[in-house]
Amino acid sequence: MDKEFDCVIIGGGAAGCFAAIEFARRCPDARVAVLERGSRPLAKVAITGGGRCNITNSFADVQSLERVYPRGHRLMKRLLYRFGPEDTFAWFEREGGGAGYAG
Repeated sequence: MDKEFDCVIIGGGAAGCFAAIEFARRCPDARVAVLERGSRPLAKVAITGGGRCNITNSFADVQSLERVYPRGHRLMKRLLYRFGPEDTFAWFEREGGGAGYAG
C-alpha cells in the first residue's frame, strides 16, 4: 500500500468520515486516508442514539443547549451556528443518504 497522502484523518467515526468526504470533495486530486483503530469504521454510529449524538434531530423544541448538552453546550452552540441540523440534512441528501428534514 502506498503511504503518501495529502491528508490523514485520525478516527473513522462520523466526524472523521465527514471530514474525509468534505476534504476529498474540496480537493479532488488529493489523496486522503482515514485511520481507525477499531475493526470497523463508523461502527459507533450504528449504536448511538438518544438524541445526544444525532444532530439530525430537530432542535425546534430545544430551549437550552446547556440542558441538552451539559458537557459541551458552548462548543455545540458554536458548531450549530456554523453547521446546523438543516445543513446536516442537506449534506446527507446530497450524499444520497437522507430521509428528509423533519424539523
